[in-house]
Amino acid sequence: MNSDDFADLIFFSNIELNPENDAVNFIAYKGKETVIADLIKNNHLENISMDDFNNLVAKYMPLVQAKQKLQEKKIDDFKNMSPEKISRLTLEQKIEYLETIFNKYQTNEKLADIYSLNKDNLKALLYGIRLPKDFWQSEERQADRFVSLVSDNQQITDNMKNWQKINLEDKKATIKTTAKIIEYVYGIPLEIGFYTSEEYRKHHNLDENAHTLGAYQEKGKIFFNSDRLENSDNYMGVSVVFHEFTHKRQEETKFDNPLINRLFACNAYNIMGMKNIVSSSSEYGDMYSLMPLEIHAFAMQQYVENKIADKTGIEKTKANESKNIRQVHDKAFAMAAVAKYHSI
Repeated sequence: MNSDDFADLIFFSNIELNPENDAVNFIAYKGKETVIADLIKNNHLENISMDDFNNLVAKYMPLVQAKQKLQEKKIDDFKNMSPEKISRLTLEQKIEYLETIFNKYQTNEKLADIYSLNKDNLKALLYGIRLPKDFWQSEERQADRFVSLVSDNQQITDNMKNWQKINLEDKKATIKTTAKIIEYVYGIPLEIGFYTSEEYRKHHNLDENAHTLGAYQEKGKIFFNSDRLENSDNYMGVSVVFHEFTHKRQEETKFDNPLINRLFACNAYNIMGMKNIVSSSSEYGDMYSLMPLEIHAFAMQQYVENKIADKTGIEKTKANESKNIRQVHDKAFAMAAVAKYHSI
């Protein structure tokens, strides 16, 4: 065990004393079950005594607390910087601030405080992220293989041309065929699932009028909203699959550039769940379009759409979506284009 392991143990579990055997139990928080189970197994913490646990506390807690103080100082330094100075930071320096502000132990309350006091600085930090040119070039080379195979697949192109006329099952079949092409090109298994808006709201404990996503990636599997799919544009069965697969790669792939891996591992997306962002469509659109994960995914989605259109002559139709959703997506595509154009 090291100090990082110990931090995971104490911040991702509820620590209880078992009165039957006086052993310390670690009850994992939701979503952290695997992390805690691995820590217990790898460090032989099953039935650890209180005395032995206190020894771990004495050994590692000072290191954890020292790291927290350094993080707090860096956040204070960030608060005192001007947006202009932030914009001049190097990519690595910007990532260091993201790693500190959005560290995995950051509480929602602390994050809300940082956001309310440093909104302009956070936007300057995120807006200034510029991914290396060689990264984009590598991504495009791989995407070109996908584009070629999709453009040559008559089932997919015929369905795209007749998207508004074909039934829901044919649209689902297009998505599944696209997923098979992605698996072939990237060598990564890709599982597809479908859900209705009602099922999504029930699963996420949302009220009946809550917004539902058209597609999302979770734990490596891509889910599509069947209701939204029926009224979607004709590229949804291809480019949106690619977009969500890009998110899967961000989580699972080790890219050649270590800075890219660090950037994608940041928890900046945690800010999107904050009330004062979710409750404001313009604020949500601003922050969503600045997320590095979305800049990467939207830029590659746009690249794939443009290349397929060039090869097949199939123009993108309009989706039947709300004005707010359209504005958020338009802003995300625009910011991705700007970020890619200004790559370093």
